[in-house]
Amino acid sequence: MKLAKSLLLGSASAFVALAGAGAADLPMRKAAPVEYVRVCDTFGAGFFIIPGTETCVKIGGRVRADFAMSGRQDIYASNVFATSNAGNVVGGYVYNTAITANATSTATAQPFVGGTLGAVYGGASTSTQTGYVAANGVSGKSSNLYGWEARARIDFDARTPTPYGTVQAVASLRLARTTGVLAEAGPGLSSSSASPTLESAYIRFAGFTFGVARDNFAFMPSTFYGAGHWASFANGAKQIAYTALLGGGIAATIALQDATDTTAGGVNALGTVSTYAPGVLIGPSATNTTPDALAFGTPAYAYNHLPQINGRIDFDQTWGSVSAMGAVGRAVAVNPAGTYDQSKMTYAVGAGMKFNLPQMAAGDVLWLNAAYANGMTEYTTNWTSFKSSDTRRNVGGYVVNHTSWIVTSGGIETLKSWNIAAIFTHFWTPMWRHSFLASYGAVDGTSTSRALAWSQTGAFGDARVWNLGTQLAFIPTKDFEIGVDVLYARVAQDIRRLDGANVAGGTSGAFTNVGTYASSVSRVSNGNWTGRLRVERTF
Repeated sequence: MKLAKSLLLGSASAFVALAGAGAADLPMRKAAPVEYVRVCDTFGAGFFIIPGTETCVKIGGRVRADFAMSGRQDIYASNVFATSNAGNVVGGYVYNTAITANATSTATAQPFVGGTLGAVYGGASTSTQTGYVAANGVSGKSSNLYGWEARARIDFDARTPTPYGTVQAVASLRLARTTGVLAEAGPGLSSSSASPTLESAYIRFAGFTFGVARDNFAFMPSTFYGAGHWASFANGAKQIAYTALLGGGIAATIALQDATDTTAGGVNALGTVSTYAPGVLIGPSATNTTPDALAFGTPAYAYNHLPQINGRIDFDQTWGSVSAMGAVGRAVAVNPAGTYDQSKMTYAVGAGMKFNLPQMAAGDVLWLNAAYANGMTEYTTNWTSFKSSDTRRNVGGYVVNHTSWIVTSGGIETLKSWNIAAIFTHFWTPMWRHSFLASYGAVDGTSTSRALAWSQTGAFGDARVWNLGTQLAFIPTKDFEIGVDVLYARVAQDIRRLDGANVAGGTSGAFTNVGTYASSVSRVSNGNWTGRLRVERTF
């Protein structure tokens, strides 16, 4: 037995020795070195190199929480109603209400004498509304005094050097849950949502920019959320742009932009007709029987016409910067029948200046901005819905979303508008920042829009609005701040009302307007303030 064990152990030792000798004769394969994430200081702080590539990436973002309060809940507009379908009623008469026609139809309406407002057209009763409500269509007790918002944004910036220059790809995605007075829907009761929004997504190479980037008319930043009468679009604009660096701090940019991302658009003013009594208007309203087509064109910035062209020149120096901006587009209106085909050029020009004021305190800066527009109110005012203006939502009264142009029987009429604005930011200490806002904007109605009563399609008179605001922020550490904003806005607008007898008579053939309508214009002014508590962290 001992002999057997000795033989087995000896054989095993010999096998191991031979195997080791054979392995030593085989070629050795070294393990690949581990490549760790490295800092990329070529493009500034925060970039790192993706292992195995030459691409530098920076990932950042922002989280913000807001609580806001409005100064007034019941903002009534004298002699203005809102029906259940949000169509306003002026001077005790129903406007823009579809009429059901029949062989023995008559058209009658009853002026408001207190209590419930009602009207009957051809036997079809319209919706009724008791008492006066705010012009924005929300009764006082249903409007919001406060609101909430939680917002998050994630930013990606990837850059790769090439023999022809750096290729850069940028993407920013924003999500928000907003309710109450801060909701874009306005002062009515609103639900919370968290739909993603693409703020930017572009590729930049050799001076060219492709994708969604900052609108090329914008200059002054939106230091105050929900306020301002200058071009500032959080979601940017789809574009193809080229920027040339001319030396000496001068840069010139030319861009083709998608007007859909910025325009306030147009509206068809009283253009509905029908096969029943075609062309006959019912009282102050241009609505007749069930509409079959639009007499005037459907307003649009059409893609088969000239695309919007934006351009700017920037001059940057250590003391600040100066910019001049311009934009041109074309408003288009074509009806389905092909009997109306109109177009008209629109344009806007603007200028801005930025002054760095380190002699007062590090970080101090003064921004100045001014613009004029013909058919492009989006570049002068902040009353349009896509900008979620506090002025539009909270001042109430006769504030409307001014369009840029309206379609009429005589052609397209463009609105003229202009603005001036200033923001001054001062650091009392590195931990305390204070900003002040002052702005003034104006929109001039067209001949057609001024002649129509409030709430009719395309009806708006001359309007003026001004804002004053202050913002105090506590910055306990870099990229983190707690701020309080207070903003006051006042809007004055010319309102045309219609009075007198209403429609009566007309059977089975056409409606007849036998009444007379006294027309009066009054200047109405409403003001309101909003306050915000804002906590913001950038990373």
